[in-house]
Amino acid sequence: MIAALTGRLALKAPSHVTLDVQGVGYEVFIPLSTFYALPDLNQSASLSVYTHLREDAIQLYGFVTTMEKDSFILLTSISGIGPKLALSV
Repeated sequence: MIAALTGRLALKAPSHVTLDVQGVGYEVFIPLSTFYALPDLNQSASLSVYTHLREDAIQLYGFVTTMEKDSFILLTSISGIGPKLALSV
């Protein structure tokens, strides 16, 4: 499981980022609060990561603070709330 990533911010969008970690680009979905806290492109960034495994995909969700990540995990533990909905909350 991937728990944290540190690398160069290769792409930055309100819903996701691409973090270049030694030549490997990781697409990480992020909340808006994390988007505003991230540095400019090509700068170093660190994210606390939640790895979501599905039958057809491995998705990464990143957060600047552990409080955001803990809230996200708490929300996803509620029946009917998936990662995408928890991220938007």
